[in-house]
Amino acid sequence: MTKSVNLLDLKIKSKYQLNELLSKGQGNEFILTTFVNPFSYNVLLAKPELVGKMDVILSDGSLHKTLHNLFNPNKVDRTSFDFSSLAGDVFSNAEENNSKVVLIGAKPGLVDIAKSNFKEMYPSLNIVLTHHGYFKDEAEQEAIIKLADSCDPDIVIVGMGTPHQEYFLVKYSQIASNYCQLYTCGGFIEQSAIKADYYHPLIKKLGLRWLQRAVMHSHVRQRLIKDYPRFVIKYIAAHLRNRLISKAPKK
Repeated sequence: MTKSVNLLDLKIKSKYQLNELLSKGQGNEFILTTFVNPFSYNVLLAKPELVGKMDVILSDGSLHKTLHNLFNPNKVDRTSFDFSSLAGDVFSNAEENNSKVVLIGAKPGLVDIAKSNFKEMYPSLNIVLTHHGYFKDEAEQEAIIKLADSCDPDIVIVGMGTPHQEYFLVKYSQIASNYCQLYTCGGFIEQSAIKADYYHPLIKKLGLRWLQRAVMHSHVRQRLIKDYPRFVIKYIAAHLRNRLISKAPKK
């Protein structure tokens, strides 16, 4: 548990650190970026082999960010893949540089609605391929990866939920031959099919994104009631235990 916690916490970076890595990469490597929140933290904690494959993990949510900064020296900001945070930068840069974008995720049909909404916001955005996030088997998943790779994308955005989306990023980097930026985005594609800029401006200003999601989605309410309190207790207990271990005299 101690090693898993340390590995995950060390992988968590700031948006500035991500931008530094992207500028150094310059299309010469795959850069795998995912996000962690009070729900996905414990999921990823149980999969250190998956965490180790990620280049950058960003803190998606004020609760996780606050606890991370309380217990860790590497201070981070809240960075989510939505239009209150990172998505706007990714799409604006893609539009400016005529980057090829692949969208994979959400239920069948919704990804194309999301694409139309994105194109309304970013008319020159070059989305070269879309596909929903459901595969009947591994062979179909590999076929979609090869199809996406044949488009020579610069950016691949995947929304399948944790840990499926992280496994997809790893498999993509193993199969594809054209280097690109790989992002997970959780429910961003499905949310964007409801409305391009999903969050109300006042909600974004007040930092109440969790409240809007809870009102609109029952599974979010369940996570707030069950998973978030469990996360806080387990997180604090694990990090206090790590501090005690680190301060204990060595024999």
